[in-house]
Order: sequence, then C-alpha cells, then structure tokens
Amino acid sequence: MKIKLFKIVIIIIIVIISFSYTIKYLDNVELNIDKSTLDILIEESENTNIKRKIISKIVNIVSEKEIINPVSIVVNSYKVRSDEEKVSNIDTKVEKVETTKTIVYIYNTHQGEKYESPKEININYSVLDASYYLQKVLKKYNIESIVESKSINDILTTNKWNYASSYRVSRMFLESAKKDIPSLEYYIDIHRDSVSKNKSTIEINGKKYAKVMLLLGLENDNYKENEKNIIKLEEWLETNYKGISRGIYRKKGKGVNGIYNQDFSSNCFLIEVGGEENTFEEVENTIDVIAEMLNYYIGENND
Repeated sequence: MKIKLFKIVIIIIIVIISFSYTIKYLDNVELNIDKSTLDILIEESENTNIKRKIISKIVNIVSEKEIINPVSIVVNSYKVRSDEEKVSNIDTKVEKVETTKTIVYIYNTHQGEKYESPKEININYSVLDASYYLQKVLKKYNIESIVESKSINDILTTNKWNYASSYRVSRMFLESAKKDIPSLEYYIDIHRDSVSKNKSTIEINGKKYAKVMLLLGLENDNYKENEKNIIKLEEWLETNYKGISRGIYRKKGKGVNGIYNQDFSSNCFLIEVGGEENTFEEVENTIDVIAEMLNYYIGENND
C-alpha cells in the first residue's frame, strides 16, 4: 500500500514539474504562427473548435523544438501535421512514408461510397477498403503507394462546405501529399458508380468482376494530355479483359465539376469501380486488374 502511495506521489510531482516547465517554456518560446494559417482558421472554420485548433498549432510549433526536460514527454507525443490537417484538426492513420520509391497516391474524393455487404457480418465495404486492397496488390509488383485516409466528410462538416466541395478537399490532400512525398507521380481516385448490378458486373473466364469506367474532365485546360493517358489505360483493359470497361466518360458543363483535380497531373486518374450492388469479392477481382494495368502503364512510362 505504501509503495502504491509512493508511486502516486511521484507521478503527481512529475506532472507538476512538467506543467511548470511547459508554462515556462511557452512564456519564452517565440511562437511564429503563420498569419495565413490563422486566416484560414478564422475565415473557413466558424465553429466552437477554433480555440482547440489554435492550441494545436502552438503545440505543433513547440514540438519542433529540442527540449531536454520532462515537458518533452508531453510535447513529443504530438505529431506535426500538414496545413490541411491544421484546418480540420483531424488525425490520420496514414504515416508519412520516408522513401523516394513511393510513386502512387491512392485516394477517394467520395469516401462514403459503399458496396454490398454480406448480411451475416456487420461490415460496410467502401471505396476506401478498395484503396487499401489496391495498395496491397501494387506491393506485389514492387510498386510503393500510400493511401489517404483522412476524412473528407469531417473537413466538409468542420468548414461548413457542401458535398460539391469534396474535390476542393481532395485537392488539399493532393497538394499536401506531393509536398510531403515529392516522388509521387501517379494519383488514383477510386469511386463507385450507382448503376444497376447487370450494368456494373461482367463474368470473364468464370470469374465475376465489377466493371470499370474512366472519367475525364473536359474543363481542365490541359485535358488533352490526360485524355491521351486515359486512352492508354482503356486500350489495355479492352485488350486484356475485354468487356470489363464501360468506356471513358467525358464530362463538362453545368452541374458537374468538370476538372476532377486532373489539372494537378496528367497522371491523375478517376476510376469508377462497380456499383452499389457489387460484392467486395467482385471489386477485389477488379482491383487485381487495375493493379496489373498500373504496373503496365508505369513500366511503359519508366521505359
């Protein structure tokens, strides 16, 4: 009992000392808070979380300093976040990949799109799950990739943006990822369509696949470059898995995005995989094909 009491007293003393050092350090440290960051926080996040976000910014600044005292135990437990994460104050499961070999960035502008789930288990398979599976298969081809798992919906809600602003958020993610991982060259935005099962499914050699559709935004000034690359993917699909592709959907005009972040790179591809009635087995079969296709495409570019 005395030993437990002694441990509790020691812990309290450490906490008090740590807190004192924290206050002392914060009083002396030069907090060079970027004005543009504060502007973003004030202008685009008019909610009660604003104080918490500013505090998060301060903690991030402090965490970059070398502190040889107990306060570092607290401060160093914080992960420095990108500017986009500071806006939304949302944690991410994806760790920054410290390698020049990471060349594929996989993301989902519409993360909420789900597939048919087995009735016997309470699991909702989504396009995000498809992204992680693609990452796994690409690994077999020695292609390093990263999956974006930060929540687009949470950022939309935090900043009071409508659903149409999803591409605005995924653009933030794209720019942040490229800044953190300069080696990125290929950007894959996986979606799910809303067509019926008979239109979204095909059987090839006894195996069922979710059909693929490639989308091209015609309001990108340089869309011809994107189109040239998308045609290469379409031709490969038709040659190797005839019928699996529903073709290239070219979109522009009122009521549509028209760009789909394809102005970010001519290797930015939006791929619709199946429909809401497709099983995840069918989706995985198609992801295997997409990984094979990307391996071919990346190999051609490297040659």
